[in-house]
Amino acid sequence: MDQSSVHSIVQAISQTLPQEASIAIADESKFIYYQPSRMIDLKIKPGDIVKEGTLTRRALSDKQKLAQYLEESVFGVPYYAMSTPIITHGQAEGCVTTIFPSSIQQIDRSLPRHHFLIGRGEDRWIPIPLFDIQFIESDKGKTFLHTERGVYLNKYSLIELERLLPSDRFIRCHRAYMVNVHSIMEIHPDFHSTFVLIMNDPTRSRVPVSQKYASMFRRMLGF
Repeated sequence: MDQSSVHSIVQAISQTLPQEASIAIADESKFIYYQPSRMIDLKIKPGDIVKEGTLTRRALSDKQKLAQYLEESVFGVPYYAMSTPIITHGQAEGCVTTIFPSSIQQIDRSLPRHHFLIGRGEDRWIPIPLFDIQFIESDKGKTFLHTERGVYLNKYSLIELERLLPSDRFIRCHRAYMVNVHSIMEIHPDFHSTFVLIMNDPTRSRVPVSQKYASMFRRMLGF
């Protein structure tokens, strides 16, 4: 992509993004443009190689739009990113990545708010009241709502659900779990300042609280 194309792309994208978002543009192998925001800066420089482990590299390889929360292992800070490859004649010639701070309050202000989530069963969609959801699990890129009636697929990621769900009821406790605090029966200490939650569902499900979320979890629950 030439510089005039890059400039046009950036101008178009900037009009549709919140001020908190950073923008990174890459060709097939390296970043060619980066615009940090005041809220998140990954310190990318034009000419930096697109590393394995970044969402940009995956979007280029998979040739499809991807969105994901990423840990700090690549750029030193956690962040949420959406990467859209630029496809020409079936080949990915570049990628545009928008980067948001990990603080969920800064992400996607357009999500709808209801007192239920839609769960997908085998052959139907079911509105599930929030108080019926005991915990939410992310596994292999899919989100599952665990209820007394069963387990249902939901279209949102945990990152989006953190923004969507009331924070006084649902708390992120692990990179793969959110819990309904009203469904916690017991909190057990585990290794290295972590916890295991015993839920009040019929099978007494065990949900981990990882070290990353342990301090926030204790603070929010007040113990």
